[in-house]
Amino acid sequence: MSIQEYYLNDKKYFKVIVNLRSKKDRNLKVQKYRSSIDDLKEAEKIERSLFRDAHEIMARKENRERSWGPLVDEWELALRNGSGAMRSLVKTTQEDYINVLRLYTISWWKMPADQITPADVRDLLIKVHELGKSQGRQQRLKTAIDGIFKWGIETRRIKFVHASPARGVSLVGRVDERPPEILTLNEIKKLLRCAKEMNHRFYSIWAIALLTGCRTGELYALEWNDVDFENRRVMISKSYNKRIRTYGPTKAGYWREVPMSGELERMLKELKLNSAGRKWVLPRPHEWTSYQQAAVLRQFCGEIGIPSIRFHALRACFATQLIKDAVAPSVVMKVCGWKDLKTMQRYIRMAGIEINGATDALKILPEDQVMGRVAHLFDVGS
Repeated sequence: MSIQEYYLNDKKYFKVIVNLRSKKDRNLKVQKYRSSIDDLKEAEKIERSLFRDAHEIMARKENRERSWGPLVDEWELALRNGSGAMRSLVKTTQEDYINVLRLYTISWWKMPADQITPADVRDLLIKVHELGKSQGRQQRLKTAIDGIFKWGIETRRIKFVHASPARGVSLVGRVDERPPEILTLNEIKKLLRCAKEMNHRFYSIWAIALLTGCRTGELYALEWNDVDFENRRVMISKSYNKRIRTYGPTKAGYWREVPMSGELERMLKELKLNSAGRKWVLPRPHEWTSYQQAAVLRQFCGEIGIPSIRFHALRACFATQLIKDAVAPSVVMKVCGWKDLKTMQRYIRMAGIEINGATDALKILPEDQVMGRVAHLFDVGS
């Protein structure tokens, strides 16, 4: 950095030269230059301004040397060490985020992170959609990108960017929401009655699922030391993960308790009597161990003439019945281990609580017409 005098046509001028070299990478250089300055004080003022500009440019260059690929690597390492953003997620969910980033953002790998724009994110989601992938896959990718940027901004790995480019970008394609698989109370009773009469190997598993709302991995990991008969509570603190074949935290990442109803207590005591010292609460038919529990349930439902549902739908049946019995949604969320209120709104709609009685006051037909039609309907069968 220097101020130099020079003469042009017998008039004195000043020029300012600022040269800056990176301390992180000696190959990075920034040069700023101004000439034809009449006054020394003005030259000194310009020198300070150019120096600030050079530092800002250098910071940007140093930041851009951290391209997307290395940033993903650093984020993955931070996750595995438990120090990154989203570190509270269970390992399999973290793996899902890492995998979608490596699979779909490979075209960004050498791109400077601070140059990624919402348009780039949008183009990426369009590509995922065109590959025939679901909106759930798009959402997972968008969440992962958002997580990296939040972490990068917080740790100053990404500078001059104040928000994730994924923020506000909509998912691509329209997905019509379908009514979820679920059984009515009568169908639930038929399922369990028929399973018990046939001494089906999954009877106790289905019954405990319907009485606790637990996920399959949580049921598989349930031990007798999790069952508190004295205080009538069942502790749900761990889950079996079929991908990595190990036991870990629940999907939500925290423990919860399920109150023990009279029916649940009777079922558990019966299982305890027949446990023969086994530490696991539930039997383990080979289809459960080999992750074919959904196929077994679907086949049995078809055989007894009720809607075919997957295993996870038993959890929805549990939640919906609680809501129908006027259990507060906040309590159902706590018992089932849901964090997201949107999930509960879905089950409230499934239970029909919000619309019960909504049309009772709608009376628009002439009285004689209504009564005449009703009478005619009853006369038909006489």
